[in-house]
Amino acid sequence: MNKAGWIALSALFLASCGKKDEAPDLAKLEAKVATNSSDPALREAIEAPIATDPDLTREANRDALKPADKPLDGELPARLPVRDVKAQVLKLTGGKLLSTPAATRTITSTGDAITLSGIAAQQGLTQTCSDPRLDYDFGWAQRLPAALPLYPGAALKEAAGADDPHCTVRAATFATSGSAKDVLDFYYTMARRAGFSAEHIELNGGDAIGGKGKDGTGFYIALRPSTEGGTEVDMIVSQRR
Repeated sequence: MNKAGWIALSALFLASCGKKDEAPDLAKLEAKVATNSSDPALREAIEAPIATDPDLTREANRDALKPADKPLDGELPARLPVRDVKAQVLKLTGGKLLSTPAATRTITSTGDAITLSGIAAQQGLTQTCSDPRLDYDFGWAQRLPAALPLYPGAALKEAAGADDPHCTVRAATFATSGSAKDVLDFYYTMARRAGFSAEHIELNGGDAIGGKGKDGTGFYIALRPSTEGGTEVDMIVSQRR
């Protein structure tokens, strides 16, 4: 056998010896880790419960998507307690509510519009606008006139509006725990004190109130029983430019 052959054979022999020596060491190490008998500190570290920081746990993954605590219905904000609602109503109306007169007429119809844009058009509140279509966004509810705001504690369901060269429109649908009479008296009082005319209409077994101001502002508010109790309201306010 030449010199190169001897070198190759020697290398092969050493490699095989190394594997034989290494195997028992690995086996021993695995046994020691499995039984935790070799090192008390290692055994204690492995067997000890994992420590967690509750504060960090609450902060972890805070932006992850997760199911809501209750079904989403688009309401904004949460409803106020009845006592707080009454206090705000009295504050806004100057401490005294006017009683809404009896309905002057009754309307029964099966073709009523159901969208805010449709109701506004049906009531003639967008007839001077270049485009009768409304833009839907909750932000429009924050731009309702001070004389006819959202009912205190109301849960906003939808809002729409327009800033047209020929008109401005603000509209909202909301729900409140107040009765139809409470809501009606509030808006009748607010409208009359702001100088609006105000007519009470019986509409398909429910109530509506509408009127106009001297500056060309018109409003229409329709009330109906809410399926969750209380009252649901559609309100549109429009002004010619």
